[in-house]
Amino acid sequence: MHFGQQAGIQVSVDSRLLRDKSVLPLHGEYSGSEALQHLLSGSGLYWLEDESGLLTLKEANGAPLALDNIQISDHRSLLGETVIGRNLIESLPAGNGDITSLLKIHPNVQFDNKQQSSKTPGEISPAEISINGAKFYQNAFIVDGMNMNNDIDPAQEDTPFRLDSVPGTSQGMALDTDLLDEIKVLDSNVSAAYGRFNGGVIEATTRKPSQDFRGKVSSQMTRSSWTKYHIDDSQEESFENSSSYDEQPNFKKLTVRTTLEGHLTEDFGILADFTSKRSDITNMFYQAHNVAEMGSETADQRRRIDNYFLKGVWKANERLNLEGSVTYAPEENSYFRAGIRGAGVDIERGGAQINFKANWQADWGRIEQTLGWSEYELSRDAESDDYMSWYKSDSKPWGVGNNTLEGEFGDIEQKQSGYQYRLDTQWNPTELFGAIHKFRAGLELADQHVIYERLSESSTYVSPRATSTCTNSQGITDNLTCALGTTHHSNARYDGWDGQFLSTRTRYATGKFEFSTTSYALYLEDSIEINRLTVRPGIRLDDDSYMDKTTLAPRLAIAYDLFGNDNTRLQAGANRYYGRNIASWRLKEGRNRLRHNAETRTTLNSEWTMGNLATNQVKFNKLDIAYDDELTFGINHRWADFDFGLKYVNRKGRDQVIQVRGTTIGEPSIDPTLANSYTTWTNDGKSETDIVTLTVTPLQDFTWLGTRTNGQVALDWIDSKKSSPTYFEDGDDYWSDPIIQYDGKFIHYSERPADNYNRPWTARLTTMTEIPQWNLSWSNFFRYRAAYSKVGSTGRRADYQGQEVAVWEERDYSNAFTWDLRLSWELPTARNQALFVNADVFNVLDKTIVADSTSVNVTGIPTYEIGRQFWLEVGYRF
Repeated sequence: MHFGQQAGIQVSVDSRLLRDKSVLPLHGEYSGSEALQHLLSGSGLYWLEDESGLLTLKEANGAPLALDNIQISDHRSLLGETVIGRNLIESLPAGNGDITSLLKIHPNVQFDNKQQSSKTPGEISPAEISINGAKFYQNAFIVDGMNMNNDIDPAQEDTPFRLDSVPGTSQGMALDTDLLDEIKVLDSNVSAAYGRFNGGVIEATTRKPSQDFRGKVSSQMTRSSWTKYHIDDSQEESFENSSSYDEQPNFKKLTVRTTLEGHLTEDFGILADFTSKRSDITNMFYQAHNVAEMGSETADQRRRIDNYFLKGVWKANERLNLEGSVTYAPEENSYFRAGIRGAGVDIERGGAQINFKANWQADWGRIEQTLGWSEYELSRDAESDDYMSWYKSDSKPWGVGNNTLEGEFGDIEQKQSGYQYRLDTQWNPTELFGAIHKFRAGLELADQHVIYERLSESSTYVSPRATSTCTNSQGITDNLTCALGTTHHSNARYDGWDGQFLSTRTRYATGKFEFSTTSYALYLEDSIEINRLTVRPGIRLDDDSYMDKTTLAPRLAIAYDLFGNDNTRLQAGANRYYGRNIASWRLKEGRNRLRHNAETRTTLNSEWTMGNLATNQVKFNKLDIAYDDELTFGINHRWADFDFGLKYVNRKGRDQVIQVRGTTIGEPSIDPTLANSYTTWTNDGKSETDIVTLTVTPLQDFTWLGTRTNGQVALDWIDSKKSSPTYFEDGDDYWSDPIIQYDGKFIHYSERPADNYNRPWTARLTTMTEIPQWNLSWSNFFRYRAAYSKVGSTGRRADYQGQEVAVWEERDYSNAFTWDLRLSWELPTARNQALFVNADVFNVLDKTIVADSTSVNVTGIPTYEIGRQFWLEVGYRF
């Protein structure tokens, strides 16, 4: 399915007509080009193709067609692929401008329930998505042929204030969509050329420089005053005075984009782009219920994402095209802790990528080689290395009640770096044994190094004692763990001290954990055409040194042209996909051994006692690789200038990784350095999901009074029969799998439906209208999400065969209808120059929509989605 391209002239190309030609796959949006000429049989048109795949349609007399952008669709393509072209990328409401947020138009993509929370509209990090019910960290993100996943610890809980970990994200870099030429989503029947995913593949291709010199500069903004908040009545007052990082009543967002591009010679072009995203979030420093007592001092959280991008392309000769790019995309999120001085934290994500690609057009086929280096991080830069608990005093007055807290837990660095090489070879169509064969084979090599390092020694100090001086007998003054100033405490025993010093600490030493992995993959597939039948068998072999496992994934896709006119195609597939490994499974082992248990001193003159080294709390074992088995069935039918697509996908997930305690699985610790309550990971997770998708896509623009309109209708139904927890969550109950009462029936705990990424059905309508006489474009995205139920514990018990079992119930959430729109207007100022304005409105009707609950229990307070929100972008292109 190719949706979102400019639909001026559409040419259906039957690949059998071109099987003796050296052609590239035909899909997507293309613009002007030169070089090889091929005849389009019976069309009266021919097209020119260069080695990069750029096409130009011309009439038979050689005159170029008027449109700059042409959609060329190969209706013999297999189901499971969606291409979002540049035209649609520019037309959709942009919001934060990240890749995954654009995918809300895709019927097989589900979003986190909290992704649109009305409490956190100031966030700018990319949205997390699930494809066909898989875990959000089990998608493969690819940019220009290179993997872009952050596999350090993507499912780590999203709180910045943890002793030894950093909140994770699945994408290595937060790329702005302004850099992209197209986004390809492979959700089912995925080619053997792609691996290391359980969900789907999101493949982004960056833009190539234009032939002529061009540029653009723009500024886009939104803010809290342009946003309607929907907050539960019981939380409105505390939200307005919020001091929490996940409650944001006041924010300002600003995105600045600049681009320069063009060809320096006829054969060499360059594109440079810089994008800066900023969000300033202002909160109270003191907790909401203490404003009256402590005052209304404010503090700022900040979010920052920068994209520096440089790309060059060189047409070395008629057969060889070269391109290279450098991307640097750091992300920094700054937080503070309510009522705690010196507790600022910067969470650093993102990284850099260098990529080289060579396309060689041989007489027998095409060879593409990609070589790249990348480094991504998931780190913490804390304002303080030490955390202290004082009694409230004249010198430490910001405390609440009897205590004053100060400091943070020190700096942590986590990095993932390495090299990737990919060879992809596609042979020209060849006739063998009465069939047309199109062979494809490839090789992938990767070397990756990951580290976890505590950069600074960090101690948590407690147990204040009285003192009248902070200078010891050696004349050394302690300004860190000693403070003069009269204490104020409700207990007379601790009240009225002249000063205090901290007498107990738990110390984390510096330390480093690291390991390297090498991996390789081989794949082979053959697209076989026998009259009306297309069969694409494939096989993919993956091996890596992390788990020391070799996997073999069979792939099979089938399509049958029912009537021989390409109007009705029956499709099916049976595929296996092996997933990704997460570095934290190994990096967490031994981390707690950096901790020294309680160390004490009795006076300022005393030396600290040496605390015992803590036991290890995590045990790493090599695991099997999680996999999904997929069955697909579908039909595509073209009628009355519409393409109707109906698809069914069944996914069975097996060997999924869950976290459990050793005692739960009957493996208590026998190692004195391993804690009795240690956790480990097993392959006992399972899932099963059924997905039905219906799409209706116009094959021609609808024209009226000089306007052009195109779009798509998409509906999906999803039924998650089983769902395992993420590797981060406590999986003890899932592993032991007790009987529970759910919806009036007694079932096993593991048979509960998923409680996230699980709207039962969704209807989407996307429209794009161009009004050339007004230089105006109008795009709409309508989405209706059916009511759904989230399962949760009630805290009650029920009798089952003489035993008490937990009672779980559903909490019903109402249906949700939203309408998002973008109005794009241009004012031409000179030849090939224009001032432009983009106005985005999300949730135009300001619908009140429950997104989730504040608790895993069914009694939690509801969290709502953002109400109506305005964005404005103003820019100039030349």
